[in-house]
Amino acid sequence: TCASSATIWALRIAAVVSLVGLNFLAGSGTPSLAFAVAWGPNGLFLWLYMRGNLHLPRFLEPVKPIEPVLYRWVGVGLVKRIVATRVWPVMNGFEPPPKLKNRHESLDRTEETARAAEICHAATFALAAVGASVCLAVGRISDALWVLAFNLLLNGYPVMLQRVHRWRIQQVRASGARRSAADVRRI
Repeated sequence: TCASSATIWALRIAAVVSLVGLNFLAGSGTPSLAFAVAWGPNGLFLWLYMRGNLHLPRFLEPVKPIEPVLYRWVGVGLVKRIVATRVWPVMNGFEPPPKLKNRHESLDRTEETARAAEICHAATFALAAVGASVCLAVGRISDALWVLAFNLLLNGYPVMLQRVHRWRIQQVRASGARRSAADVRRI
C-alpha cells in the first residue's frame, strides 16, 4: 500500500540521515565506512547461501541450551523487538513472509530463514572483524572501534537472535516428537 511504502521510505531516509549525523559528530566519514564494512557483505553472502555455497560449520549447527540464556543477558530481546516485524523485511527490499498453512510448514520456514540469516551475518561478522583487526594493526583505533560497534549491532546481535530462534524450534520439534510418541503408545 501507499502508506506502508511511505513509512518504509521514511525509515530508510531516517537511517541515512542518522548515518550522516554520526559522520558530522565524528568529524569524518569513518562511521559511513564502518557501516559499509559491517553491512555491505551481507548481500554477497546471501547470494552465496542461496546458491548453496555457504554453510554453517558443523560445530555451529546445534544450538546449546545455555546460548539463549547468555544472549538474553546481552540484550538480544531488544533486537528481536526491532526486527521481528513485517516492516523489517520490506525495509530491506524483501517481500513480507507469506502466511503459512500449518505448524510444520511454519517451523521449516522459520528454521531455514534463521539459518540463512545466521550464516550471512556470521560470515559478515568474521569479515568485518578482520577489517577491524587490520585497522588496529595499522594504528587506526578510532576506525576499528567504529567497525566493531557497527559489526556488533548489525551482525553480532542478529547471529545471536537467529541462534535463539533455532534453539526454540529445536525445542518445539522435540516436544512435538515426545507428544507423537505418547500418542502412538496410547493407541
